Amino acid sequence: MRKAKRVQRTLSDSEQARVRELRERIDAEKDTIIAEGRRHKAAHETAAARLRDVMQLLRVERARQGLSLTDVQARTGIARSALSRLETEPDANPTLTTITRCAEALGKDLQILLVDKARPT
Repeated sequence: MRKAKRVQRTLSDSEQARVRELRERIDAEKDTIIAEGRRHKAAHETAAARLRDVMQLLRVERARQGLSLTDVQARTGIARSALSRLETEPDANPTLTTITRCAEALGKDLQILLVDKARPT
């Protein structure tokens, strides 16, 4: 196996100035970038929680209909172990396609509703 060579090159004065300028810009924008990343992460976690809630509703409906995971596997083609994980694991991350397949297997239609957010008073 060949060993990677480490090459060090001395930057010119203009290159050093450019690197310094970029670092200053990054430092100036860092807090904004981090805050935006946190907002995106929170939005993702909220959406994932909603999808997990839907899986729990489907689990309740499956039980109400007296169906086993094996029955749902036969109707959806999704592995029984995957269905079990989606129903029980708190960090499960089902896709809309998976949820739709499960809903259809239970004779249900998945509908997504877009509504205005409540405004704080």
